[in-house]
Amino acid sequence: MVSSDEILKKYSKKLESQIGTEGANYSGEYSRFKQEMIPEITSYEKWAKSLGSLINIKVVERDRTRIQRFLSVAHMDVTASQALTLSVLSMITVFFGTILTAIAIYLITKPSTMGNLVLFTFLGIIASLFLFYYTYTIPERLANAWRLKASSQMVPAILYVVVYMKHTSNLERAIQFASEHLEGYLALDFKKIFYDVEIGKFSTIKDSLEGYLEGWRYYAPEFIESFHLIESSLFEPSESRRVEILEKSLQV
Repeated sequence: MVSSDEILKKYSKKLESQIGTEGANYSGEYSRFKQEMIPEITSYEKWAKSLGSLINIKVVERDRTRIQRFLSVAHMDVTASQALTLSVLSMITVFFGTILTAIAIYLITKPSTMGNLVLFTFLGIIASLFLFYYTYTIPERLANAWRLKASSQMVPAILYVVVYMKHTSNLERAIQFASEHLEGYLALDFKKIFYDVEIGKFSTIKDSLEGYLEGWRYYAPEFIESFHLIESSLFEPSESRRVEILEKSLQV
């Protein structure tokens, strides 16, 4: 098994040569980066914002918190109420569309047997319920898919942060460095840490980071522990002890 020391020796020189090349405003790139990387999510956002804003459905607080957590993990700029409204309107549209179509067929053709018409109506109702379930669970499915893809980048993410912190003990700039050099899903997660501060959701980078890590509590506790070790290294007066803690975070 490759040790953390071997990983650091292999990649440190290469990464250290890139330190200092990062820009200063990563949060400003967040929206553009998101649209380019995940168009299927922005499509859902458009439907949820357009149809989901027609009426305001009040969501029970427990469900609202759960749905909003999924939406946040998947980087969807949609409220829980909009997501639920989209599901309800989708179901109602198919349901009443089925009923009206069945009535129209009956009035126009006057079928001698009602069996086929009843079957059509029954299948339409089943389809409306399925559509509700499908749209209602989209946030959860997208959040789970996001976690799965982002988790594969956790080791490189910690490596980038550790290498930067060994060079310069500045957590904010270390996360910026990682967000610039990572690719894909975890890069967007790190950019959102800065974006949430910029829009006023959190007052500091540390608070924003803690809010982000909370989403991994039941899925990747080692990732959270690694970051907490990195944060604790900031308070170590001894340089050797600081480096030791940083390397331990990579081992975790």
